[in-house]
Amino acid sequence: MKLFNKIFMSLGVAGVAMGLGSCIGDLDLMPTNPSDFTADKFEADPAGYMDRVLADVYYSFAGQGWTNNGDGPITQLNPGFAVFNRAIFNLQEVPTDEADWLSATDQEFGTIQYAIPTTNNEAIGGCYARLTVNATLCNDFIRTVNDGQFFLNTPELEARAQEYVRQCKILRAACYYYLIDLFGSVPYADENTAIGGTPAQLPRAEIFDLVTRSLEDVVAEYNALGNPRAKYGFVGVDAAEALLVKFYLNAEVYTGKAMWNECLAKCRNLIGRHSGAGFKNSGLCENYFQNFGYNNDMYAIGGAGDVNEILWTIPYSEPELLTWGGTTIMIDAFLGSPSVGLNGQAAHCDLGRVNSAGGWSCVSARRQFVEVFDWDPSYTISPDQRVRFWFTAADGFNIENDNIGTTDEYGNNGYIAIKYNNWWVHDDGSLDPVKKQGGKSPDPQNQSPTDYCMIRLAEIYLSAAEAALHGAGTPTEALEWTNLIRERAGLTPWQTSELNLVSLQEERQRELYTENTRRTDLIRYGKWISGYNWAWKNRVRNGSDLPAHLNLYPIPDYVVKGAGYTQNPGY
Repeated sequence: MKLFNKIFMSLGVAGVAMGLGSCIGDLDLMPTNPSDFTADKFEADPAGYMDRVLADVYYSFAGQGWTNNGDGPITQLNPGFAVFNRAIFNLQEVPTDEADWLSATDQEFGTIQYAIPTTNNEAIGGCYARLTVNATLCNDFIRTVNDGQFFLNTPELEARAQEYVRQCKILRAACYYYLIDLFGSVPYADENTAIGGTPAQLPRAEIFDLVTRSLEDVVAEYNALGNPRAKYGFVGVDAAEALLVKFYLNAEVYTGKAMWNECLAKCRNLIGRHSGAGFKNSGLCENYFQNFGYNNDMYAIGGAGDVNEILWTIPYSEPELLTWGGTTIMIDAFLGSPSVGLNGQAAHCDLGRVNSAGGWSCVSARRQFVEVFDWDPSYTISPDQRVRFWFTAADGFNIENDNIGTTDEYGNNGYIAIKYNNWWVHDDGSLDPVKKQGGKSPDPQNQSPTDYCMIRLAEIYLSAAEAALHGAGTPTEALEWTNLIRERAGLTPWQTSELNLVSLQEERQRELYTENTRRTDLIRYGKWISGYNWAWKNRVRNGSDLPAHLNLYPIPDYVVKGAGYTQNPGY
């Protein structure tokens, strides 16, 4: 699969650890020494070894929390909690109105779905570990290039190395985006941090400034190079500016100072680069589910098509890349098993609807989220195409959330708001048959080969509209951008009087549900702590307000105790 897999396969499935210890308790010691990865061998094949080390950086965003023989960088927890996208999903979606985790009965995970974290929570520890490990790998790669340890001996290799450095700075920025978003003040290290020391714990606003300046420098370098489009599976200028949009969109939360103008400027750059193809020449896919189907690699940056709505993708279509995280969790965790007569109830979960072979009966939606969509009186039919694959009352599912503490209630405890699938999706939304029937879709399997979308252009359009409504642009522009999203979903475009910050917030939720933005959005809207309740928020059936300190997760116990860092207030 294009250059990405050529580089990835040269690694032999994450064979490089670059000196990381295998205990999560060691993570306070980042960064590690890259010379531990037999740098004496680099001179024999500079390009080959540089590609292999970069492959390990990328694999850390795709693969499991551990390897089969237990020698990975994260071993002392459930490996599923340390897969990059799954770790973020646990903290961004499970505590909100969009999802719950029905089997979360143990104290180390179960309290998350009530939006009540604890300092020894395994899901929190897994997310923190994954983000810090990945940032460390990025730093080690950059330092290895800067120190000349790859023995690069041609201008071509030097240019290649500098492109890889830019990519590592983008990936590192993503780690710090989630770290400051979820944890606030955290230890910060970059390629200039002394090896072997304990990184300083910096204020959230200071890390924001450091990381956004680094990203702006990367974007400036790409501008000087003519903004080349990244190859498939890699990050480039589009991912860099998309991350800056996320930083600037939430700048008031992170720093106390709003940055709507800066946010909209980055949105305009992205929209301008992608306009001219796709739905109404917007750069969006013609069909919403082309972003979430088996052939979504065509619609990612560097993909085969003219439309590249997916600005940062994590590939999973090769057997060696399959994982219990990735899109597997986004499909199997939502589906029930067995497919007929769930737990003796009327609910029927047809695995074939999304072309999967397995289901875990773990995730359902809370009623408050379901009601954001337009429905008929029975909540079975909606004009919104984005609920196409859902399991609703039409399938015997109960919209209520009377008990989210056990999988025995799957089917009788909320709709299944699923969007990822393993179908080849055409422009008109039709689904190609599975390969054994002569089609293009894969045969059903337990692990999903569909790629995972980290950031889409649709998010940029909605962020642009929000920035415009906050004064950075005009209401007319905001309406135009929002209506592109609505019309693609099959909905009637809004009139000027129908668009405001509240209605835009609801449209953002309809478009981006389960895409790891919800908790951040609720905090930015001022609705996370109070002002809006959902089922089982703060352990109350119909929801209740949270203590103010829960705007931040606690820094895991093993980090605070191991390095003497300051815990967030209230824990």
